[in-house]
Amino acid sequence: MSDAVARVYAAALFEAADQAGEVERVRAETAEFAAALKESPQMLGALLDPQVGAVVKDGILTSVLVDSSKLTANVVRLMLHKGRIGAFADTQTEFERLAAEAGGIIDVEVISAVELEPQDERDVVARVEKATGRTVRLTKRTDDSIIGGIVLRVGDVVMDASVRARVEQLREQMQRA
Repeated sequence: MSDAVARVYAAALFEAADQAGEVERVRAETAEFAAALKESPQMLGALLDPQVGAVVKDGILTSVLVDSSKLTANVVRLMLHKGRIGAFADTQTEFERLAAEAGGIIDVEVISAVELEPQDERDVVARVEKATGRTVRLTKRTDDSIIGGIVLRVGDVVMDASVRARVEQLREQMQRA
Protein backbone atom coordinates (compact mmCIF):
# COMPACT_ATOMS: atom_id res chain seq x y z
CA MET A 1 0.00 0.00 0.00
CA SER A 2 2.81 2.43 0.86
CA ASP A 3 4.24 2.11 -2.65
CA ALA A 4 0.96 3.05 -4.35
CA VAL A 5 0.39 5.88 -1.88
CA ALA A 6 3.92 7.16 -2.48
CA ARG A 7 3.43 7.18 -6.25
CA VAL A 8 0.20 9.16 -5.99
CA TYR A 9 1.61 11.81 -3.65
CA ALA A 10 4.89 12.03 -5.58
CA ALA A 11 3.13 12.43 -8.92
CA ALA A 12 0.88 15.18 -7.57
CA LEU A 13 3.79 16.95 -5.90
CA PHE A 14 5.94 16.67 -9.00
CA GLU A 15 3.22 18.11 -11.22
CA ALA A 16 2.68 21.03 -8.83
CA ALA A 17 6.43 21.66 -8.46
CA ASP A 18 6.94 21.47 -12.21
CA GLN A 19 4.15 23.99 -12.85
CA ALA A 20 5.63 26.31 -10.23
CA GLY A 21 9.15 25.89 -11.61
CA GLU A 22 10.34 24.59 -8.24
CA VAL A 23 11.23 20.96 -8.96
CA GLU A 24 14.84 21.27 -7.81
CA ARG A 25 13.94 23.20 -4.67
CA VAL A 26 11.19 20.73 -3.71
CA ARG A 27 13.53 17.82 -4.50
CA ALA A 28 16.16 19.19 -2.13
CA GLU A 29 13.62 20.00 0.60
CA THR A 30 11.91 16.62 0.46
CA ALA A 31 15.29 14.87 0.53
CA GLU A 32 16.24 16.92 3.59
CA PHE A 33 12.94 16.13 5.35
CA ALA A 34 13.23 12.39 4.51
CA ALA A 35 16.77 12.42 5.92
CA ALA A 36 15.54 14.14 9.08
CA LEU A 37 12.88 11.45 9.53
CA LYS A 38 15.48 8.73 9.04
CA GLU A 39 17.97 10.35 11.42
CA SER A 40 15.36 10.97 14.10
CA PRO A 41 13.23 7.91 14.82
CA GLN A 42 11.82 9.86 17.78
CA MET A 43 10.40 12.53 15.47
CA LEU A 44 8.89 9.95 13.13
CA GLY A 45 7.53 8.07 16.13
CA ALA A 46 5.87 11.22 17.46
CA LEU A 47 4.35 12.00 14.06
CA LEU A 48 2.99 8.45 13.79
CA ASP A 49 1.79 8.21 17.40
CA PRO A 50 -1.99 8.62 17.71
CA GLN A 51 -1.47 9.65 21.36
CA VAL A 52 0.40 12.79 20.25
CA GLY A 53 -2.02 15.62 19.53
CA ALA A 54 -2.35 17.42 16.22
CA VAL A 55 -1.12 20.71 17.74
CA VAL A 56 2.12 19.08 18.92
CA LYS A 57 2.62 17.38 15.53
CA ASP A 58 2.01 20.68 13.73
CA GLY A 59 4.57 22.31 16.02
CA ILE A 60 7.13 19.67 15.12
CA LEU A 61 6.52 20.24 11.41
CA THR A 62 6.60 24.01 11.77
CA SER A 63 10.02 23.87 13.40
CA VAL A 64 11.43 21.37 10.88
CA LEU A 65 9.92 22.97 7.76
CA VAL A 66 10.62 26.60 8.73
CA ASP A 67 12.60 27.39 5.57
CA SER A 68 10.72 25.06 3.22
CA SER A 69 8.62 26.10 0.27
CA LYS A 70 4.87 26.18 0.57
CA LEU A 71 4.62 23.13 -1.70
CA THR A 72 6.91 21.01 0.47
CA ALA A 73 5.30 22.12 3.71
CA ASN A 74 1.82 21.50 2.32
CA VAL A 75 2.53 17.97 1.10
CA VAL A 76 4.16 17.02 4.40
CA ARG A 77 1.21 18.42 6.38
CA LEU A 78 -1.30 16.76 4.05
CA MET A 79 0.42 13.40 4.41
CA LEU A 80 0.50 13.82 8.18
CA HIS A 81 -3.19 14.73 8.43
CA LYS A 82 -4.18 11.88 6.08
CA GLY A 83 -2.19 9.39 8.14
CA ARG A 84 0.33 8.82 5.33
CA ILE A 85 3.49 10.33 6.82
CA GLY A 86 4.95 6.84 7.15
CA ALA A 87 5.08 6.72 3.34
CA PHE A 88 7.10 9.93 3.07
CA ALA A 89 10.48 8.29 2.39
CA ASP A 90 8.96 6.29 -0.48
CA THR A 91 7.22 9.43 -1.73
CA GLN A 92 10.51 11.31 -1.77
CA THR A 93 12.24 8.45 -3.60
CA GLU A 94 9.50 8.41 -6.24
CA PHE A 95 9.66 12.22 -6.54
CA GLU A 96 13.44 11.89 -7.16
CA ARG A 97 12.75 9.32 -9.88
CA LEU A 98 10.17 11.56 -11.56
CA ALA A 99 12.49 14.57 -11.41
CA ALA A 100 15.36 12.55 -12.88
CA GLU A 101 13.12 11.17 -15.63
CA ALA A 102 11.93 14.66 -16.54
CA GLY A 103 15.56 15.77 -16.66
CA GLY A 104 16.44 12.98 -19.08
CA ILE A 105 18.23 10.89 -16.47
CA ILE A 106 17.60 7.19 -15.96
CA ASP A 107 18.65 5.22 -12.90
CA VAL A 108 20.47 2.00 -13.71
CA GLU A 109 21.65 -0.54 -11.18
CA VAL A 110 24.29 -3.05 -12.21
CA ILE A 111 24.82 -6.11 -10.07
CA SER A 112 27.89 -8.23 -10.64
CA ALA A 113 29.63 -11.09 -8.87
CA VAL A 114 32.81 -9.03 -8.59
CA GLU A 115 33.53 -5.30 -8.82
CA LEU A 116 33.35 -4.20 -12.46
CA GLU A 117 36.41 -2.76 -14.14
CA PRO A 118 36.07 0.95 -15.03
CA GLN A 119 36.01 0.16 -18.76
CA ASP A 120 33.19 -2.36 -18.24
CA GLU A 121 31.22 0.29 -16.34
CA ARG A 122 31.73 2.79 -19.16
CA ASP A 123 30.58 0.16 -21.68
CA VAL A 124 27.39 -0.56 -19.70
CA VAL A 125 26.63 3.16 -19.38
CA ALA A 126 27.29 3.78 -23.08
CA ARG A 127 25.06 0.91 -24.19
CA VAL A 128 22.16 1.89 -21.92
CA GLU A 129 22.46 5.56 -22.93
CA LYS A 130 22.42 4.57 -26.59
CA ALA A 131 19.41 2.29 -26.11
CA THR A 132 17.37 4.75 -24.02
CA GLY A 133 18.55 8.11 -25.31
CA ARG A 134 18.95 9.26 -21.71
CA THR A 135 21.79 10.06 -19.37
CA VAL A 136 22.53 7.14 -17.03
CA ARG A 137 22.90 7.52 -13.27
CA LEU A 138 24.66 4.28 -12.37
CA THR A 139 24.66 2.49 -9.04
CA LYS A 140 26.72 -0.65 -8.55
CA ARG A 141 26.68 -3.52 -6.13
CA THR A 142 28.23 -6.93 -5.94
CA ASP A 143 26.42 -10.19 -5.24
CA ASP A 144 28.56 -13.31 -5.42
CA SER A 145 25.46 -15.51 -5.69
CA ILE A 146 25.07 -14.58 -9.36
CA ILE A 147 28.37 -16.44 -9.97
CA GLY A 148 29.32 -14.35 -13.02
CA GLY A 149 27.91 -12.00 -15.63
CA ILE A 150 25.72 -9.06 -14.67
CA VAL A 151 22.15 -8.16 -13.80
CA LEU A 152 20.91 -4.76 -15.00
CA ARG A 153 17.93 -3.01 -13.49
CA VAL A 154 16.75 -0.13 -15.67
CA GLY A 155 13.68 1.37 -14.08
CA ASP A 156 11.22 -1.51 -13.66
CA VAL A 157 12.98 -3.71 -16.23
CA VAL A 158 15.47 -6.34 -15.11
CA MET A 159 17.89 -7.89 -17.61
CA ASP A 160 19.55 -10.92 -16.09
CA ALA A 161 22.70 -11.98 -17.93
CA SER A 162 24.13 -13.78 -14.92
CA VAL A 163 25.59 -17.25 -14.85
CA ARG A 164 23.11 -18.10 -12.10
CA ALA A 165 20.18 -17.27 -14.41
CA ARG A 166 21.67 -19.30 -17.27
CA VAL A 167 22.22 -22.32 -14.98
CA GLU A 168 18.61 -22.01 -13.80
CA GLN A 169 17.37 -21.91 -17.42
CA LEU A 170 19.39 -25.00 -18.29
CA ARG A 171 18.09 -26.83 -15.22
CA GLU A 172 14.50 -26.04 -16.22
CA GLN A 173 15.13 -27.21 -19.80
CA MET A 174 16.59 -30.49 -18.56
CA GLN A 175 13.58 -31.07 -16.30
CA ARG A 176 11.19 -30.55 -19.21
CA ALA A 177 13.13 -32.83 -21.58
